Amino acid sequence: MTIEFSWLLENLPKNISIVVAKHWDPENGDSQGVFCIPNTNILLVHPPMSSMGHGCFHAKLMILIYDEWIRVVISSANLISHDWEISENIVFIQDFSRYNENNIINNDLHLFAKELKDYLLAMGLKSHIIDKLPQYDYSKAKAIIIPSIPGAYKGIDDVKKYGHGRLSQIVKNICEYEDVELECQSSSLGSITPEFLNEFYRSAKGLDPYIIPKQRKSKRDKEQFEENESPGPSQPSQPSQSPQALQQTQPLPPITIVFPTNKTVLNSKYTFAGAGPLCFSKKCYEQITFPKEILRKCESNRNGILMHTKFLLARFIRPSPDQLEEKRLLEQEQNRQIKINKRKIIKNKYDSDESATDSDVADVDIQETITEENILDLSQDTVTDDVHDVQRDNNIVGWYYCGSHNFTESAWGKLNVSRDTKEIQLKIYNWELGIFLPITKLRDDDDKENNIGEQRDWFRDHGVPVSYKRPPNPYEESDIPWVSLLIKSFIIKSNLYINSIFYGL
Repeated sequence: MTIEFSWLLENLPKNISIVVAKHWDPENGDSQGVFCIPNTNILLVHPPMSSMGHGCFHAKLMILIYDEWIRVVISSANLISHDWEISENIVFIQDFSRYNENNIINNDLHLFAKELKDYLLAMGLKSHIIDKLPQYDYSKAKAIIIPSIPGAYKGIDDVKKYGHGRLSQIVKNICEYEDVELECQSSSLGSITPEFLNEFYRSAKGLDPYIIPKQRKSKRDKEQFEENESPGPSQPSQPSQSPQALQQTQPLPPITIVFPTNKTVLNSKYTFAGAGPLCFSKKCYEQITFPKEILRKCESNRNGILMHTKFLLARFIRPSPDQLEEKRLLEQEQNRQIKINKRKIIKNKYDSDESATDSDVADVDIQETITEENILDLSQDTVTDDVHDVQRDNNIVGWYYCGSHNFTESAWGKLNVSRDTKEIQLKIYNWELGIFLPITKLRDDDDKENNIGEQRDWFRDHGVPVSYKRPPNPYEESDIPWVSLLIKSFIIKSNLYINSIFYGL
C-alpha cells in the first residue's frame, strides 16, 4: 500500500498510537521489519516480500480502536489524497462492540478475527493490535475475509488458505453451484490466458482449482505438435502450432473483464492525471493468448470519474428444464457406470494383489503443467470446513467480492507444479485483502427476470454497491484499453507530479 504521510497525519488525531504497514523497496535503502519513527507516534511495518522476484504489499486494511468498539475497514484505496478525493474506490466497514464485564471473552477467536490475526502475524506484528482482537465480539461479522500472502503453497490445505484457492473453499462450503456468470472489474491487468481464466473459473464455482480438464487432442494433433516441436533442418515449425496458439484454442469460460478504454480516460474529468492507478502494459494486451473479446467498458456512474475499485460479481445461471433433465440423465448414467466399476473392483480383488484397475481412473485430461501424478486423492477432503459462520443456503443466487485484489495472477495466484517436490502449488506474489459476501434471492426475483423489456442491474437490485455502469458494454472495434505506455509518454512531455500519479501500482 502506498501512503502519503503528510495527508494522513492531517486527518488523524495527534495523541494516538499509529501502526502503519506499507510497501518497501531495498533499492531505496528500506528493509523488512518493524520500526519506530523517531520523534513520532508512528510504528512502521515493512512486511516480508516475495522471494520469487517481484510482488508488492497491496492490501488496504484499517483497524481503528475506540473506547467501546473496534472498526475494521477493508478497501481498495491507498492512504493517499488521490484515492480518497479524486478516484473512486470501494470500502467495507463494520464495527464490533467490546465484551462487557459480564461477558466471558472467548479465547477461540471467531473466523473473521482469526483471519485478521493470522494476517497481522504474517506481516510481522507480535502484539499491539493483535492482543486487543479477542476483546471484541465478532459474532455478527457479515463478510468472509479472502487474504493473499506471497509464497508458493503446496498441498490441498495450503492451496485453499489464500488467493483464489481460498475463494474456492468459501464458495464450496456455502454456495457451490455448477454454472456461474463472472464479471471481473479491475484497475490493473497483467497477462491473462485461457488457462488462468479456466483455473479461476473453477474456484469461482467452488470446485477444486487444481483439477483442470482440457479437451483431448487427437492422435493426429499430438503427432503434428510433436513434429512441429522437433523440425528437421529443412522443415521450419508452423507458427499456428506454437504452444501459445494451442493454448488460445482452449474454450473460454463465461467471464468478462471490466477495464476502461483509452476514450474513457481521455474524456474523464482529470484525463491523464487521474489515470495513474490504472495499470496495463501494451505488451500484455498484444500477447496472442490475451482474450480481447471478453473486455468490457468500465464507466463510473459518476460521469467523468475514473475507478480504482476491484470487484468480482458472480451470478448463478439458472438451468432450463431441458438442461436439468439432461443433467439428471447424465448423473443417472454416471451412477450406473460407478456401480459397474465397483463390481469390477470386487471381482478383480480376488484375482490380483492390486486394489484398483484402470477402470477406477477418472477419464480426465490434465493441463500440461499439472500431470496425473500430481493429483491428490479427492475422495477424502482433508480441508477443514473453517467457514463455520455461514451455513449453506439454497436462497443464495450469487456472490460478490471487493477489496484490493486486481484480476491478476500476482494477486490471486497461479497453479503450477513444484520442480522440487512435484506437488501442485499455488504461487502468489502480492499481499492482498478483500471480502466475500453471498447474494440472497429476493421475493420478486422471478418477476424481475421475466420483465425482459426493462434493462435492470441485477446486482444493484440485490444490494451490491456496484459503482460502474451495468451491464458494461463490449469494446467497440476502434476501442483499445488504457495502457501504461500512454501515460508514461504523457508524463515525460508534461513533467507531471509523479508521486500523485503512480499510487497503488
